[in-house]
Formats: sequence, C-alpha cells, structure tokens
Amino acid sequence: MLRPALVLSLLASLPVLAAGDERSPAQVRADFTYGRAVVTGVVEGVTEYLPVSSTGHMILSDRLICDVNNDPHVSVQGIVDRKGRAVTLDRVADDYIVIIQLGAILAVVVAFFGRLRGLLVGVVRGERASLQLTSALVVAFLPAALLGFLFKDTIAATLFSVEVVAVALVVGGIAILIAEKLLPSRPAQGDEVAALGWRSALTVGLCQCCALIPGTSRSLATILGGRLAGLSHAASTEFSFLVGLLTLSAASVYKMWSLGPALTQVYPAGPAGLGLLIAAVTAFVSVKWLVAYVSRRGLGVFAWYRIALGGAILTALALR
Repeated sequence: MLRPALVLSLLASLPVLAAGDERSPAQVRADFTYGRAVVTGVVEGVTEYLPVSSTGHMILSDRLICDVNNDPHVSVQGIVDRKGRAVTLDRVADDYIVIIQLGAILAVVVAFFGRLRGLLVGVVRGERASLQLTSALVVAFLPAALLGFLFKDTIAATLFSVEVVAVALVVGGIAILIAEKLLPSRPAQGDEVAALGWRSALTVGLCQCCALIPGTSRSLATILGGRLAGLSHAASTEFSFLVGLLTLSAASVYKMWSLGPALTQVYPAGPAGLGLLIAAVTAFVSVKWLVAYVSRRGLGVFAWYRIALGGAILTALALR
C-alpha cells in the first residue's frame, strides 16, 4: 500500500511547465524511455483486467513515478493530428495510455482463442448461439462507445487527474463491498456467457459507462454489471473480458487513427513496442489468474486495495 508520506513527496516533485511553450518532436520522443515503457507496460498489463482501474493506475504512474510532462498548454512543435489540431503534451500522455491497451487486447485474444475462434466460425455459419453472443457483445459495447465518442474531449480535459482517480478508487471500493453483500456468489450454471440475452447485455453496457471516469475501472463496472444481470462471478468476469476486447480495440484504434501521421512522429517505435509486449505478457498472466481467483473468493480484496490506495492519495493531497 502506498504511504501518504511517499505519495506526498512524489506529488511535490512534479514539474511545472510554462504555459504556451513548445517542445520539439525529438524532445517529446526522448521522454518515452525504455524505463518508462517497462513501468507503463507492467502497470497496464497487471491492472487492465483487474477491477482496480488500469487508466487510473497509469495516470498515477505517469504523474508519480515516470515524471511525465503533461501540460495541456505545451504543444509539440510542428505536429498536428488528422484534423489539423496541435498535439499537446497532455494528449501525448493520455493517448499513449489508451494505445498501449493493444497489448492487453492481444492477451485476451490468446487467452480466449478457442472461444473467439468458435464464435467467429459460428457467426460465419450463421449458428444461432454465436449470433446471440455477438449481438450481446455489441449491445454491451455501444452505450459507453457512444458516450465516449461524444464527450471524449470533455472527459480528457476535466477528469484525467490524480484527484478524480483517488475519489473514484474509493467509491469503486465501496461499491464492491455493497455488491458482495447484496449479490452473494453462486456456482456457474452451464455456459452462461453463450446464453446471455440482450437485456442482460444492456445492463452490462450501461454499467460500463461509469468507467468513462478514470479510476472507476472498466473491468469492475462490467463485472458488477454482469452480477446485476444474474451471472455468476466466473461468467461475469469472462463476459467482461470479451466486452473489453471490443471496447479497448475501438478506443485504441480510434486514438491511433485520430493522431494520423503524428503517431509515428511522437512515439518512438522501440520503447512503444517494448511497452506493448510487456503489457501483453503481464495481462495474459493477470487474465488467467483473475478468473480462477474471482470464482473462488469474489472481489472483496480489490475493494480494500482500492479504498486504501485512494484514501492514501487523498490524504497526501490534503496535506500538500
């Protein structure tokens, strides 16, 4: 657990940049060191599918460990995105958090290759069960995708902060404790994921909208959504992974597309590739472990972790 004194000292060390400044592309690329790639890759991979918020943890690691410059008033000299807009340092940092999720996506593809291959073959053959599961995944994906697309700039400008992450961590932890009390665990009954209807999928999708707030956790929102829809711990966790495959893929691809040529001008291939590889390996281990753990013990331990971490950060911020 992070100690308040440690968090306070890290917060105090954050750099202050002059508003309206510019940095050259070479300077920005130099910030993406191999050390930063290792930290970001491990944090993303370990936390992406745990109900603790990978985005929240990467914001914290960027600010408190990697000493990332993310001033929204400082832009990359001569670099514009696909729409001709200047690329600022906060966007460089925040977009990388989303793009590195490609590593976690690869982990799910490998871990659930049999399920995904069977689903794809079933859809091509027009099998009812495969079409039903595909429809459920799309229904669960659309609410958050729509809200994220409409309010992406507002979310990035107002919610990507240490303070928001800390509060969301605590609130999410309390939500887990309430859910564990009101929704007792039960054993899985057959292939619940394949039999999921659109109403249950919509419940998961609406819950996923809460994850647009950094620190909430997409995994937590969708797992609790599955539990509210009547799924067992194991089934809700597996469905969360499958929905995440769509959600993370869409977000990462959109970020890369919207950056356009700026993507290769800002992010160096070596460190970025290393970060993706590390994220993939650590996410695969995390995925395989989480299903077994949650099936046996539920989400309680993650609740206390979230509350402890969020409380420590809020205490440190109050004492700053």
